[in-house]
Amino acid sequence: MKPGFKGFLLLLVAPLSLFAQKEPDLKVEETYTEKVLKFERKPSIISLPLDISIEDIQAQINKGLPELIYEDASFEDNKNDDFKVKVWRKGNLVFTSLKNDVFSYEVPLKIWAQKRVSALGYSQTPATTFEMKLRFTSRFFIGQDWSLNTQTTPNGYEWISKPVLKVGYVDIPLSPIVGKLIDNNHASFAKQIDQVIKENYSLKPYLIDAWNMAKKPFLASEEYHTWVKVEPVDIFLTPLKTVGQDLKTTIGFKVFVETIVGKEPEAPKPVTQIPLLKTVDQIPEVFEVSLFNVISYEEATRISKTMFEGQTFEFRKGKYKISITDMSIYGSKEYLVIEVQTKGNLKGTIYLKGIPKYDPVSRQVVLTQTELDIKSKSFLVKAASWLLEGTLEKKVEKDFGLPMDDIIKFAKASVESTINTEFSKGVKMSGVITEVVPGEVQVSEEGILAIVNSKAKVQLKVKGL
Repeated sequence: MKPGFKGFLLLLVAPLSLFAQKEPDLKVEETYTEKVLKFERKPSIISLPLDISIEDIQAQINKGLPELIYEDASFEDNKNDDFKVKVWRKGNLVFTSLKNDVFSYEVPLKIWAQKRVSALGYSQTPATTFEMKLRFTSRFFIGQDWSLNTQTTPNGYEWISKPVLKVGYVDIPLSPIVGKLIDNNHASFAKQIDQVIKENYSLKPYLIDAWNMAKKPFLASEEYHTWVKVEPVDIFLTPLKTVGQDLKTTIGFKVFVETIVGKEPEAPKPVTQIPLLKTVDQIPEVFEVSLFNVISYEEATRISKTMFEGQTFEFRKGKYKISITDMSIYGSKEYLVIEVQTKGNLKGTIYLKGIPKYDPVSRQVVLTQTELDIKSKSFLVKAASWLLEGTLEKKVEKDFGLPMDDIIKFAKASVESTINTEFSKGVKMSGVITEVVPGEVQVSEEGILAIVNSKAKVQLKVKGL
């Protein structure tokens, strides 16, 4: 147990132990509102930085582009142009430059061309093979369906070897014919590239996996059976930016984070669809989670006995005295109950109850609405009316306080552990805490819960995405 917890219990029990006397029918019922506690659901953002390698995109395009890009197998089509042609990829598409988020690249081509030449009633069909490079530019973006898209436009071409047909001793240049063919089909080649990228490069499968993974409750504290449940509700994306040879963006999962004490929550069914893309300029870095420290009632009772058994308290300037002989602490609904056995001018057992609360001014846990239980009040009317003047209750509320420094340190360590969790191999949540603030104090079946609200910046890192 942390030193701060001990201090908490000492401060808790010392003043409260004044309210005691012994009689079986005075006992306050030990009861708790819920066996499984759920803290407030908080909207949070988990960010997923995404790097898309241009080399990967280049590999995907080359994998998806066919070897034979274009074929005209008839002399009679295209208004009897007497021309046949086949166009192949001679090599891979290669990115060559980047300027203002626009990528330039080129595709090397091998072209076979055949021309039907008629003269003096005779026809010849000489053929030739030559090479050239087609050039394109592309701007990348993510579509609403989470596919990677490009807007590709033609950017000219370059002859590696010019097309020439030899008919006898005559050279017939084909550059005008082939150039016109390329001009007419350059845009369709660009659309083909766009289609290959769209069909072969989608973020959706990865995001569905991440969405389903995030929904699985994970154990934050084995000792206190604390589970953290994340419910994704929306996804956002920042515009793609080019950095070096990579495309970079950040995906933001809007989630509700819930802390649950008790049994492991049931994992929800996996989804097969996710919301459509919503683009934002910036992903907020806000992740909130509530965790707590637990002081068991057994430990609270043990420490309080060690520190306060045998102590004597005076009332009305020493006219009345009581000494503590035994004590016990437990909960009753939202109240903390202190059962104190005394001897002296009052021999017996009395019960005090109060609602624990965090005071941000003093940065301590204090008791509020502190009072003797109604049964104890009725008993003390005849047995010890000097205890009913309210002096003791006021003193308890004034002096009782639990310094939160150790609890904050412990909670910070717990949150750091929670937000730096590896869900599965290659999938890890990591983050840093930006703020730790004590919040609500609850009485539960497990013990006294000191809840701490934490804010953090959290990223989901997926190796290989």
